[in-house]
Amino acid sequence: MLFLRSGPRDTTLHLWHFDPASGTETELARPTATESLSVEEKARRERARMSLTGITDFALSDNGQTALVSQADRLKQIDIATGKVSDVAGRGWIAPRLSPDGTHAAVVRDNDVHVVTLASGHITRLTHGGTETLTHGLAEFAAAEELARPDGLWWSPDGQTILYEEADSSGVEKHYITDPQHPATQPVEFRYPRAGTANARIRLGLIARDGGPTHWVQWDNTAFPYLARAVWPKGHGPLTLVVLNRVQTEERVLRVDPATGQTTTLLIERDPAWINISPSGDGRGRSLPRWLPDGSGFLWAAERNGHWQLELRHADGTLNHAITPASLPFVSLDDVDPKAGTVTITANPDRIRTAIYRLPLQGGAPVLLTPEAGLHGATFADGNHTRFIDSLSGADGSAVTTLRDTDGHVLASVPAVAETPTLTPHIEYTRAGTRDMDAMIIRPAGFKPGQHYPVVLSVYAGPGYKQVLDAPRQYLESQCMADHGFIVISVDGRGTPGRDHDWERATKNNLIDLPLQDQIDGLTALGRRYPELDLNHVGVHGWSFGGYFTAMATIRRPDVFKAGVAGAPPADFADYDTAYTERYLGTPQDDPDGYRVSNVLTYAHALSRPLLIMHGLTDDNVYFENTMKMTQAFITAGRPYNLLLLPGTHMLTDPILRAHVDDAREAFLAATLKAPTPATLN
Repeated sequence: MLFLRSGPRDTTLHLWHFDPASGTETELARPTATESLSVEEKARRERARMSLTGITDFALSDNGQTALVSQADRLKQIDIATGKVSDVAGRGWIAPRLSPDGTHAAVVRDNDVHVVTLASGHITRLTHGGTETLTHGLAEFAAAEELARPDGLWWSPDGQTILYEEADSSGVEKHYITDPQHPATQPVEFRYPRAGTANARIRLGLIARDGGPTHWVQWDNTAFPYLARAVWPKGHGPLTLVVLNRVQTEERVLRVDPATGQTTTLLIERDPAWINISPSGDGRGRSLPRWLPDGSGFLWAAERNGHWQLELRHADGTLNHAITPASLPFVSLDDVDPKAGTVTITANPDRIRTAIYRLPLQGGAPVLLTPEAGLHGATFADGNHTRFIDSLSGADGSAVTTLRDTDGHVLASVPAVAETPTLTPHIEYTRAGTRDMDAMIIRPAGFKPGQHYPVVLSVYAGPGYKQVLDAPRQYLESQCMADHGFIVISVDGRGTPGRDHDWERATKNNLIDLPLQDQIDGLTALGRRYPELDLNHVGVHGWSFGGYFTAMATIRRPDVFKAGVAGAPPADFADYDTAYTERYLGTPQDDPDGYRVSNVLTYAHALSRPLLIMHGLTDDNVYFENTMKMTQAFITAGRPYNLLLLPGTHMLTDPILRAHVDDAREAFLAATLKAPTPATLN
């Protein structure tokens, strides 16, 4: 087993080897002391939400003998048998992809694709003409940020051909980010596709590993401009693409002939609201569709019946049968064992937990492999169907990684060096309101029945993210907040994922009214059930969409929310990116009323409660212009506000900075809710 791990009090990743038979671990590679990241690599990490440093990625050849590791702009190869580490020729590399046989690496430098022969160090440049606005081998912003597709390079199974993305962003709006800490440094230019404006134009090229002409893949990339997935399977399955139209109401699965670049449509999915892209597959990033090795059919997932289901389809795309029952919502495909005739999946046994199951490929009763409550994630090695790695964030507050056999028996535990948290989350999971919403209540460690506590709503409430999960270790910051004399509440209302098709799509064309009503209904229902909740002193906080919701809640419902802390809020969705915003609101040109209703600036004049806004000045996801426009609207309306400027991006990778944010949030809510110490309940 290979894995990346940092120390308990640093963010620097090292590559480790673990032998389950002996229980011994060996450090295979350690990073150099310092690293310098290019603008392109910083952007890639931001899109991938990579906050750690050191060796941030590794790949293993099909035979398990060679590993390729990357740190910043340099690469190393490792002979697994001997542990020998060798530098890979060249510098300035980003987005490395190891060939299946482990002999070559496809990499990007100066926006062009190169291939490095690992044994000799010979470098072959495959593409030419790359510029800041014409990139080869990199995923464009929309794909990396919103479509969960970080890749722009794919190897053929035989290692002789490379599929690469060309992205032309010359027509995309220019945005500039200045670092106020370094005023002598020129602003950095980004091409950012705001809602209703031009996206990057992409196409895919096929080129031989040793160079030569590019053969372009042919599909209507004007009608279907988003490439969601590219899959080049081993065995007899074909190169396959998943593409979307811009409004994301139609998705097509395309079969590609690598010899000619011609495509054939295998499957069309439609949804009048929007299409959710099929889950990516297992923990190693293998995507759906997943072809059977003999090419006789492929596995696919869809939610056309209300919940995600895994399907087996014939090679021509027609439905064979559903594999998973509708009563067990599918989350991800972890393994296919054609010989045994089984699949291993992750699914939702209920809405706040996941578990791993084995099912017959032809359909049948699921067999539970992981009985422990919590959130499970499975990783199988290529070609090895007899054991898998289970990463568990447990309902008991644990975080463990184990090796299991196909019956779920634990064979070994991967060593961990994390410190034991000094806090113990005190979480009650429940349902709230007439809509039976998932909710959780976090009480302070010294909770005393018979006392009133001010309430803090920790919120996201938007698309793509579920707040309430049975994984207490994820909520240590909320427990810290509670231990300062609050009760922290979270509720998943309409518009959030993990429940069903219609629940998630209820907020189409209006991102705020139903979520705001559901959060208030949830608070009210919990307040009736639990007398310790002081609903006369309620604060709210969140980040990103949660920051947007916080600003809206504080402004629009001052009768409920007495203070708010809004982090990095996308105040005006006309200033947010195309692929996300248009999925839910269409374009500003087509639905100006939906944008107006969903815009914080529409209501800014009504701010009457204390509001603290936090925002990183170099945020390249939710640009700081959102906070500038919001504060300008408050100034124009004569409304007071509080502002905390942060030296960072959307993620805030520095743990010291994040701790400061937590402290500032708690202090503001304590001061504004006027009840830092619990009052006695009469």
